[in-house]
Amino acid sequence: MYLGEAGSRQDCPAKAFGRAEALHVRPAPAGPDTAASQARVTENRAAHTYRATARGIAVTASYGGDRELIRRVLRSASLPVDTARAETAGTRPLAALPADATSFQGKGFDRCAAPPSGQMDTWRQSSPYGAVGVYIGGVNAGCGVTVDAAWMQAQYDKGWRYFPIYVGPQASHDAGSCDEDCEVITDPVPEGAAAARDAVAQANALGLPAGSVLYYNMEAYASPTHTGKVLPFIQSWTSTLHGLGYRSGVYGSLMSLIIDLVAADEGYLQPDVIDFAKWDDEPTTQDPRIPAAMWADHQRIKQYSGDIRETHGGVTLDIDANLLDVGEGVVQPPAKKDTSLAWSGPATVSNGSPAALAATLTEKDGGAPVADREVSLSLGTGTGAQSCAGTTDATGKASCTVPSVNQPLNADATVPAAATFAGDDAYKESEATATVRLQYVSGRAYGLKADVPLLGLPVRIEPTPDTGPVLTAGAGTKAPACASGVNALILSADTLCARVETRTGPGSATATASVEEARIGLPGLPVVGLSGVEATSTAGCTAATGGTKLTLTVAGAPVRVGDVPNVTVDLGLGAKLVVNEQVRTAGGLTVNAVHLTAPGGIDVVVASTTAAAHNCA
Repeated sequence: MYLGEAGSRQDCPAKAFGRAEALHVRPAPAGPDTAASQARVTENRAAHTYRATARGIAVTASYGGDRELIRRVLRSASLPVDTARAETAGTRPLAALPADATSFQGKGFDRCAAPPSGQMDTWRQSSPYGAVGVYIGGVNAGCGVTVDAAWMQAQYDKGWRYFPIYVGPQASHDAGSCDEDCEVITDPVPEGAAAARDAVAQANALGLPAGSVLYYNMEAYASPTHTGKVLPFIQSWTSTLHGLGYRSGVYGSLMSLIIDLVAADEGYLQPDVIDFAKWDDEPTTQDPRIPAAMWADHQRIKQYSGDIRETHGGVTLDIDANLLDVGEGVVQPPAKKDTSLAWSGPATVSNGSPAALAATLTEKDGGAPVADREVSLSLGTGTGAQSCAGTTDATGKASCTVPSVNQPLNADATVPAAATFAGDDAYKESEATATVRLQYVSGRAYGLKADVPLLGLPVRIEPTPDTGPVLTAGAGTKAPACASGVNALILSADTLCARVETRTGPGSATATASVEEARIGLPGLPVVGLSGVEATSTAGCTAATGGTKLTLTVAGAPVRVGDVPNVTVDLGLGAKLVVNEQVRTAGGLTVNAVHLTAPGGIDVVVASTTAAAHNCA
């Protein structure tokens, strides 16, 4: 028992066959039967269906093998089932569809229940399909008839074409998708004719004009076991349709119905169009088992994939996929639309960190977003390229993540990025390129540097030991051998070391310099003594920090400087000592543990470190 009207969000399978005893009760549409004071009942014996109207309600009662059960149920509701009239085609549409309603060349889909108009509109714009299979009746049509003349006209006006399907009695109870539930052929010739007459009546009610192709759905069966009743049934279907002005189409398995038709006697009346099922995902109407001379004049459909789920424009449907070549000089497949891709991913990436790549796919003409398409995204080139793929959302944006960026640092500190859409049956291919910045770090450390241009006692010491400038987007360590000591009369130092360490994910650099002992004794100035000297600077994209550790004496007296940066000690005669000197640089920080300057160009630095991060934003 089903009450009310079906909603627009049904999750229906692509196929449903067989008929059980069921009732569908809903409000009756306005019409002469609704207004009548007495209940009315009609029966469609070919479709195993009763229809009744009474007191503002409409009842559709279907039956499989137990017709009497349904009759008893209807009698219990005081519905005059015993005087039921034979069902006629019902109210005809105000205008029939044009003659090309069942002619099409291109891809189509079919499913048990026809989608509502909104979903059809979306698929018309976003999918590769231009034709739709609609079930128009038959005792084994599991979903019944889910369209009306208004729906048929509306979809035709929007460019859709049709292959109407009628599912009458089958070769056996377990044929194809029947699952033991299908009504079967018992008297082929009269039953084939009855099916054709009912199909024409239903087609008329839906606005399908004479000349339309109506397809009989004959599920796969054991051949040749059932061939003897299938062929006369189909021939009767065909001859009756011809007599009523319609063209005959048949749907069936390539390995049962179609090979039986190919092998039929020369005098056999063949259907006008065949729709053969072969689920090999090859959209072509050619097959070596079907002679090229048969059904050669735009008279074939192939169901090349079945029971699949596809999403287009955000609408997901379970369907069977078909390629149609029916009719000549008719509506062609939808023209492929030009597309445009725009990179919408990050402007900067960092080695060792994830990167969320993104691009937006739109129609080139008008800029409408293109949804449900796969876009390939990549960083880098050649063997070093890192790629992933994403599916566009309702805004046309596709995104995916490279788990850990690993790209080389070039002179510009940039990485090429690309987005590619391969195209499909509805849209042309497109691509976009971009250049993103690669985060990198730099650093340097040395133990001692001195320039003392005194007459008679000039001293010049290049940075010792010195890491030299470090510039990298990767992880690593640069640490030259420690210097055991420096002795230049007016200054000396023991055990000097320097080190720069870089990390990724996220990127950072740490520079460290240390001196075990140092003594600076310039003429006329107090002697400066240092021990346990260490300078450190660390930089990443979020912060740059640093500091100094040491013990300081001036003229033998301890001097406490604390942890604050840039502490100045006056040595007299214009000389000064800056302890924990910190100087901000572009993206980083330089820390000098001790920096002594004096008139005459004297400049001595003990334990210097620099670290910086670049391309951070």
